[in-house]
Amino acid sequence: MHRPSSRVSHEMLLRSNRIRRRSPRSPAGSQMADFAAALVILVVVIFIPLLDLTILPIRWMLAREIINDYSRKLALCETFSESYALMKADPSLATRLLRLGGVECKDINLQLRISRVFLSPHPDEYVLIEGPRTIPTEWLPGGKKSPCTYSLELKVTTLISPAFLMSGIGLDIPGLTSPVPFEISSAHEWENLARNPISKKYYLNE
Repeated sequence: MHRPSSRVSHEMLLRSNRIRRRSPRSPAGSQMADFAAALVILVVVIFIPLLDLTILPIRWMLAREIINDYSRKLALCETFSESYALMKADPSLATRLLRLGGVECKDINLQLRISRVFLSPHPDEYVLIEGPRTIPTEWLPGGKKSPCTYSLELKVTTLISPAFLMSGIGLDIPGLTSPVPFEISSAHEWENLARNPISKKYYLNE
């Protein structure tokens, strides 16, 4: 007599379990999933680019300050050949830039700019000297082109990385997927315009 009722109750229990399994996802769970997706998009599309835009100029300013200090150091050398040799042999500039984090030194170029002063009929007349002992006689102090100003120029090619580099998107976008190339320049007046008492040549051209 009791077997049919137990079988019916068992079937009702199975049906109720099926109904529970087929019940839709709760609204709270759906909102959490949508919020997580929106948060990921917010971070990738807005937060990371804004952070990169903040980090890049900060690293550029710090790198420029280091390069400016280094060019001042070279301008205080006794001769142009000494400053040129120091630039070639001394790795401290590249090392200091690397220690900033995200700044890589790719190339360093040193040259001497000699410009005629404003009293010249050609105020923009100048010459660039890229190696020691190569200054033409007329551009030396007291030469036909004088008076002149002498400025040591240091140009450094760098690669500055943002805070985050996004890889795997198949595109080369400086500032997003790759570092940004910058050429940072600094110039300081060459102060030693005296002659070597032994060689009688200008220290500038030695």
